Amino acid sequence: MSDYIHWSLAGTGLSLRGCNVDEILSERPDVRWFEALVDAHIVDGGERLHNLERIREHYPVTLHGLGLALGSTSPLDTGYLVRIRALADRIDASWISDHICFTSLGNCFSHEVLPLPYTEEALDHIASRIMQVQDFLGRRILLENPARYLGYNHSTLSEGEFMAEMAERADCYLLLDVNNSYVTQHNLGADALDTIDCLPPQRVREIHLAGYDERDGCMLGGHNNPVREPVWALYEAAQKRFTGTPTLIEWEHDIPDLKDALRDVRRAKRVMHRAQNGLRKPAGVPAQGVRSPG
Repeated sequence: MSDYIHWSLAGTGLSLRGCNVDEILSERPDVRWFEALVDAHIVDGGERLHNLERIREHYPVTLHGLGLALGSTSPLDTGYLVRIRALADRIDASWISDHICFTSLGNCFSHEVLPLPYTEEALDHIASRIMQVQDFLGRRILLENPARYLGYNHSTLSEGEFMAEMAERADCYLLLDVNNSYVTQHNLGADALDTIDCLPPQRVREIHLAGYDERDGCMLGGHNNPVREPVWALYEAAQKRFTGTPTLIEWEHDIPDLKDALRDVRRAKRVMHRAQNGLRKPAGVPAQGVRSPG
């Protein structure tokens, strides 16, 4: 299997959304790369694919999905894998990422990122399926931690321990979603800094930043707001451990104007620069708020 990763990809990227394509192409913002949703682009033609190819003429592109269903027990969808491989080849994708989750049960596909129990049995299962997918695609993939709203009583491993061991067994890479880690910490009490400390730096190849929602005491990883201050503080810690790791500002809903999205891109750039140069956080940027009380 080829280690098909564009190691030259660096700096800060942004989610690619159709409403911003024309503005991106006319203004050519200072963004190092864009991330496209797999499931929106595995088509034979049409405007979305055309726009993706237009963006690819000027920027590197990564592919991000939730349809691999690596934690599910249903057979892997080879037709889906064929289409992903064809799209990745067509646009010369820098890498492909998905989630540590199950999304299907039998013939029912949930379109949700559903969490796994963190057990040895689940580790064996998902590692085996990751290896099958990587063999089929001919490249290593990146797997992302989901935002979690429930835990399993029979879990025997922490999230960080599970991710680290999964990456080792499957020989895959990791995508650390800092916003999701903070949401999980708030909802379940799982220490986000412990998760970061568990992950082997050589396996973490991308970081996601996004905004969350709060409803009735529960935190939701909605990816529909600017990055919040506690997540920025956690990102500072992540960049100290995974210095220089490419970082994406992720939006899924309530997409802002491009100029507004670029504010977080620029701030992520500054955090990365400080980590690379060993600089302290400037005055006026709060460091507190990483850990939820209790």
